[in-house]
Amino acid sequence: MKIQKPKISHILFATDLSENANRAFDYAVSLAESYIADITVMHILEKIPPNTDPILVTFLGYRDVDELRENSEASLIERIKTTIEEFCAQTAEQIPTCPLMLRAVIVETGKPAERILYHAGTGNYDILVMGNRGLGLLQATLTGSISRKVLQDSPIPVLVVPMAMESNSKKIPNRSRLAPPFFET
Repeated sequence: MKIQKPKISHILFATDLSENANRAFDYAVSLAESYIADITVMHILEKIPPNTDPILVTFLGYRDVDELRENSEASLIERIKTTIEEFCAQTAEQIPTCPLMLRAVIVETGKPAERILYHAGTGNYDILVMGNRGLGLLQATLTGSISRKVLQDSPIPVLVVPMAMESNSKKIPNRSRLAPPFFET
């Protein structure tokens, strides 16, 4: 049997801007280097639950819920795009070809699994790379798992990078933090 190397020219990298996303990004960049491929970075913002809107309107000083949503969402999307672009520029210090790999940055709102699957099916990508939060069985069962849903329904191959285990993993040098300061806890 002859084994054929898959053709990978465009990688979709889905990020939740977590520390594990940084680890998954390493894999996306490694694949891109190996295959001389482009990367599209995508982040999906989940909608704010409706019951928090009145509190935020009052706290942030907006006239109404519509003004809050319009201004906050647009501003946040721009901040995230800028952060991702800056992260890629910082990565270029260690990997000079990295800026050449970045084809696009997509930031939009919606349900993460649905939006990731939509782009995977319509974006002419060859592989999807994403991290896994590493939720325990009970928590994943109760809350659902974005990576599990994507793995089950994706029309393209998916590489899910698990969280590094503290006890048995090598300490991976952190090139940069993909998560901007406003996402830190």
